[in-house]
Order: sequence, then structure tokens, then C-alpha cells
Amino acid sequence: MNVNKVRRCALYARLSITKEESVSIIRQLDSCRRYAEARGWEVVGEFIDDGVSATANRPEDRKGWTALLAAGGFDAVVIWKVDRLARRVLDFLHAAEMLQQCSAGLVAVEDPIDMTSPQGRAFAVMLAVFGEMEAEAIRARVRSARAHLIKDGRWAGGGIPYGYLSAANPDGPGRVLVKDPERLQWLTKAVMMALNGATVYGITKWLTDEGAPLPGGRSSKRTPGNVEWNYHTVNRLLRNPILAGMMPRNPGRGRNAKDVDPFAVVRDERGLPVINKSLAVITLDEFTALQDILNSRESPQVRKRRSRETTSPFLSRVASCDTCDVYMCRGTNQKRPVLYCPKCKQTLSRATLDPYLVKRLLAERGGEPLAGVTVQDSWDTVGADDLARREILLTQLESLRIRRGVVGRYFDEERVLLRWLPAGSGGHSDPAGPSKAR
Repeated sequence: MNVNKVRRCALYARLSITKEESVSIIRQLDSCRRYAEARGWEVVGEFIDDGVSATANRPEDRKGWTALLAAGGFDAVVIWKVDRLARRVLDFLHAAEMLQQCSAGLVAVEDPIDMTSPQGRAFAVMLAVFGEMEAEAIRARVRSARAHLIKDGRWAGGGIPYGYLSAANPDGPGRVLVKDPERLQWLTKAVMMALNGATVYGITKWLTDEGAPLPGGRSSKRTPGNVEWNYHTVNRLLRNPILAGMMPRNPGRGRNAKDVDPFAVVRDERGLPVINKSLAVITLDEFTALQDILNSRESPQVRKRRSRETTSPFLSRVASCDTCDVYMCRGTNQKRPVLYCPKCKQTLSRATLDPYLVKRLLAERGGEPLAGVTVQDSWDTVGADDLARREILLTQLESLRIRRGVVGRYFDEERVLLRWLPAGSGGHSDPAGPSKAR
């Protein structure tokens, strides 16, 4: 790209989360506009990705960046800094390559990038390297701060385990965990049942039937909005090292309770687990025995076949998990149809996903030829036959991948990574398995 030949530009801004010290989307765009105005460039579009992590999301998987590439009609893309585009070197290089294919270049307001020469391109890569190093430094600081808090006996934040409360630290600043008298009896009983051979499903049913207070709220009384306990919540509860008074070494919640090492906990200088006996409900030996019991059951302790809810086969072996690269399974969560990943356990409601896919299929591919007619005609002919609908979808689909989203968020279209086959290809389906769409 020769900056002297630039006439039209597009602006791009990204922000993971708004904090007092962060540079807002508005400030980024204002800075980019002033840069373009000073050079006499016409701004033909502004594109943003707000609330999107550059570490967790590649540029090509972001809604704003994808829209920018699809819009075209520009000679350059102006960003505030390199780390607004990517925090991984490979992501940056791939994004720069995509711009080159569009005969456009990249300009950063705060980073003096001139990609017209090999030296300039090398410098841009170095900036991307520093951005990746900064992201890793942030993670290291978070881990260090958390370890310090735990060493002092304080609560490091995050989701509070079931059966516990966060209370003011009586011995100094910060907060500490204490047992929740309202939920502790349910927690202890559930653990004892598991140690005595009860299945996770059996414990789940018992908690629901007995009206045990659900995680998250303070009230033990059920309201019309409350729902029953589910298998994965109970399974995760029984694998939490806090049961033996130990603190997990990693902040946050693992994607799959069975795949997370329950003994990856804070340890002392001798390598022994740091145990807070005031928080323990069982001993370390009992916790070890409990994990052995849970791990010895090879198949999930789901409902008996005769009591399971039937679900539509429309997306059977169609959608795959973008993280684990395996087909997502159909099932139910709290009696609602969902797709779930058998590895990382992410779920997505089919009550919203199925209509969304049907709407896009008919709107974007309805006029495509299929068996002598069109996709729309074929769809109308099969009616409510979900297996036949599935076959029609597969004739048009190149890939359908679901990526993880924010827990508790309503249906998010950005989680659905959908690609159609090239128009006029006639359609095909690949039974061999999912493949990453890049």
C-alpha cells in the first residue's frame, strides 16, 4: 500500500470491556477520523466490535471485521493501535493478508506503521508480537494477584461455590469465604449421597424433588420462575475442591467438569495442598475417593431412556463445536431442547437456533436449484418432516460451527459461524466429520 495513493478508508475499532482506564470505541473512532481528515482521505465506513476479546476471537470471526471486509470500496483500514485488531501474531498476519487480497493496507494512528516496505512490514509484525506479550503479561498479573489473595486467606473473586458466602474479612481488607448455613445442609447431604454410591442423576432428582435452593439466589423458596436442578450443575458441585477446603489454582470455571483436574489447587512450598479446614465439608481422603467414584462411571448418568425428552433430528450431526471440533449433540436442558458439546459442555438453545437457521436458509438459499426445483419449493414440499428438512439443509451447507458465548446471554447470532456452499455447486454433505472453517 502506498499511503500517497490512498483516497478512501474504512475505520475499525474494537474493545473487550469498558473500564475507566480503557480507550472507548468513541475515542478510537474520533482519533481515526482526525487522522483521515488530516490526510484528506474520505471515510467510507466505520465498523466496530464492542465487547469482543481479541485473544478469544480471531478477526475473521468478528461481526464488525467481517462486515468491513464484505463492504470493500476502500484503499486503507485505519485503526487506533495494532492491538485493536489482534493480540496474536498469527491473527494479525492473517488479517493483513486479507486486506492485501482486497488491495488495501493497514494504518495505525498510534503505531507508526508503513507497510510499503519490507522494513515497515517487519516493524508491524514486531508490534503484533509486543501486543501478544502484553496480553500474556496481563494474564500473569491476574494469576499472581489471585495467588497472593488466596495465600492471605482471602477470596479472590469469581463465582461463589454452592454452600458458601462471601463475607467481609474480619482480619483486614478484602473478603473471605464462609459457609452458608442455608445451603450447607443440602451440599453436605449431596456429597454424602455420592460417597455412598448415589448417581449424579439420582442426586439431581433428589435436590429437585426436595425443593433445594438453587445456586445463585439467597432464597430457599422456589418461585414460578425457578427451574429444576440439572445434571451438569450437580456434577460440577461434586468436583469442586472447596469441598475439602482447597482453592482451585485457576480462576474461573472449567468448560467441562470431568476434564478439569480437581486437584489443580493452590499448594505450599512442599507441594502439598493448602487446606482451609473451616471451609471443608469432607476430608482430603474422602474428596479423593469421591473423584474416583465419579470418574469410574464411563457414561453420563442421564435419565433412563423411557423418561428422556425426544428432540428434533433437524441438526443431528450437522453443527460442530468451534472449540473442540466435534459434532454437537442434541438433548434437553431443563426440559428445553438444546445443542451441547460432549467435550466442553457449551450449550445453545434450539428454540432460537432452529428458526434462525431456517430463516437464513430460505432467505439466502431459497432460490438455489435443487433436484429440478428450488430449495424453497423442496422445503415447502417436505412440510414438517425434520429428517427431510435436514437433508435439504445439508445440500446447501459448507459448515456450521458454534462458538462459546457469555453464560446467561440471550441468543447471540455471533456464536453461529455459518458458511454456505458456493452458489450453483449442486450441494453435498460430508459424513466424514466436522472440519474447521477458517
